[in-house]
Amino acid sequence: MGSYVPPPIPVNRPPLNDTDQERRYPADQYDNPYYLHSADHAGLVLVSDRLSNSFDFPSWRRSVWMALNVRNKLGFINGVIVKPPIDHRDYRAWSRCNDIVSTWLINSVDKKIGQSLLFIPTAEGIWNNLLTRFKQDDAPRIFDIEQKLSKIEQGAMDVSTYYTALLTLWEEHKNYVELPVCTCGHCECDAAMKWERMQQKSRVTKFLMGLNESYDQTRRHILMLKPIPTIEEAFNIVTQDERQKNVKPPTRVDNVAFQSTNPMMNDAEGAYIAAYNTVRPSQKPVCSHCGKVGHTVQKCFKILGYPPGYKAGAIGYTYRGNTPLQPRMQMMQVQPRMMPQSQMQMMPYANSMQKANAVAHVYTENGSYPSDGYLQMPMP
Repeated sequence: MGSYVPPPIPVNRPPLNDTDQERRYPADQYDNPYYLHSADHAGLVLVSDRLSNSFDFPSWRRSVWMALNVRNKLGFINGVIVKPPIDHRDYRAWSRCNDIVSTWLINSVDKKIGQSLLFIPTAEGIWNNLLTRFKQDDAPRIFDIEQKLSKIEQGAMDVSTYYTALLTLWEEHKNYVELPVCTCGHCECDAAMKWERMQQKSRVTKFLMGLNESYDQTRRHILMLKPIPTIEEAFNIVTQDERQKNVKPPTRVDNVAFQSTNPMMNDAEGAYIAAYNTVRPSQKPVCSHCGKVGHTVQKCFKILGYPPGYKAGAIGYTYRGNTPLQPRMQMMQVQPRMMPQSQMQMMPYANSMQKANAVAHVYTENGSYPSDGYLQMPMP
């Protein structure tokens, strides 16, 4: 057996100084604005959508600003990093980075626009030229955004597309109309927070107003909540309602529809029902001349005369032979066609009922109906 090794005793070490932290966590190389990564080449395109007109300039400017910020190159367009003297040790590094940023800006605009920027020596000059050329006055742009916000509705869009269009207009409007912030440093009324909550409530109301009428019940539910949910929460509630509307209930198979689409079952049942209903008299005819039951006045023997061989006490004709029944029996014959086994087993029973009911429909040999006047159904 091996010897027991006690666990190590923790040692209270002093905190790491700046030198130890630099060894353990290397400094970000982009802290130096003159640093260029291997991916920061001259052919890099900062944004996917190149600038072509003044309508796209607000979004284009925001995209380029973020792309330069992640590379710590904003100082080359906003004037923070000034051009050093030629004999300064950082001049070559500045010149190299300035040309790189200038190339990025030219690659991010339309080819015709880029040709007019090619001979501007600094990246700051290129940026200011674009601002002067394409930046619109805030008032017309704010008017255009607010007009779109007042008219936008869901219409044929789904909820996600409608919400995205609203959010894009709101964020662009916020870029032009900044939230007032107290600068005195002594304000304790939280006016900025109250203003922000009012803006959020206004956004929820606008979002609900533009929804289609099919979401009326969901709209009322959200407006009754206290406090009013945020725009994100309202969007989630409406999206869940949209998913539930898209769920289709399972299709029900109606028994009547199933029977109407099954010709084999209809043939067998139709023959059975026709034989039963045809031979069953709903009511015995009564002669209005003699008052006897079993014939009508048009066939009354007291008016027409008695035929030869007539027996006294008879009510109707005497049946001789079964020739008149042949067409009826032939019409009632059902030719089975690819029937299930359960229906094939019922066919002999249906045929026997047809023959029995057809014979029962005719007068008996003594010219009388059965005693009750209704068909007696034979049992199998």
